[in-house]
Amino acid sequence: MIRWKKLFAALPLLLTACASPTEQAQTETVWAMDTACTITLHGGGVSETASLLRTLDETLDNYSTDSAVSRLNQSGTLSGEEDVSRLVQETAALQRTYGDSVDLTVGQLTRLWGITTDTPHVPTRAELAEVLPTISPEHVSVQADGTVTLTDGAQLDCGAVGKGYSLDRVKAALDESGTAAWGTVSMTSSILCYGEKPDGAAFQIQIRDPDGDGTLGTVSTDSCFLSTSGGYERYFIADDGKKYCHILDPKTGMPVESDLTTVTVFCDSGLKSDFLSTLIWMEGSKNLPAHLKAKDYQIVAQDTAGTLYVSDGLDFTPSSE
Repeated sequence: MIRWKKLFAALPLLLTACASPTEQAQTETVWAMDTACTITLHGGGVSETASLLRTLDETLDNYSTDSAVSRLNQSGTLSGEEDVSRLVQETAALQRTYGDSVDLTVGQLTRLWGITTDTPHVPTRAELAEVLPTISPEHVSVQADGTVTLTDGAQLDCGAVGKGYSLDRVKAALDESGTAAWGTVSMTSSILCYGEKPDGAAFQIQIRDPDGDGTLGTVSTDSCFLSTSGGYERYFIADDGKKYCHILDPKTGMPVESDLTTVTVFCDSGLKSDFLSTLIWMEGSKNLPAHLKAKDYQIVAQDTAGTLYVSDGLDFTPSSE
């Protein structure tokens, strides 16, 4: 574990993947998962990736009445939608390994707060008491034929893992097609670094400081997935002047108040990086030692005191150097 004291002010996640002047990349930006997704690939596959992201957005967006997830929320059962059943099953596997702080069945809770909508609302205790019993990993199941079932009033919200899962699907599609040699697919807070550059150079990932206009530092990495989480990007300020972040605790129904300002996770799975960055941020600094020693993922995190935490073995250069 490396620890630095912050010497400057703190931005989210910024990816820089520099190509040589002689190389031409295809680039396209598409709106999906409530964010601008920038696809930059060498060798092809850009339009196909954009189409896939649009399809996944139409499937997983619980705020769209026509999406598969919305149809599941309305009827309580859904068949023939492999992406939904896979996402539920793979998230359940992560919950069994790392804990269920990140829960897909928070749909009623996120709608109640409406933090990412134009009409955010601080719920009353009575309103929270009504929706909290609907939240539990036990309230969603997948049958052998892929049918997804919700019980006890549960509704899905895939916001915590949808981007990471989508990048897993993108990588699988690029691998299968063989069109792209290398490049990046950025969904702002989740990124796929794909393939290998011709000169063998690493991808350069600049991690923004959430408290200002600088960066915490730069990570040099081979192909991987990475996701960042924090309470600074999406929030609203209530009439009483209090700031409420968009990450909600499924146990209390309240926005999480973490002593971490940002967490970025690097690993070989988009879904896992998305899930873990949220979970680690929610847990706070008390559980960082275990995460810093993990063998299957690496992290960069900062706490509210400005202390920076970096996993051993991660090629990280702090901006203060």
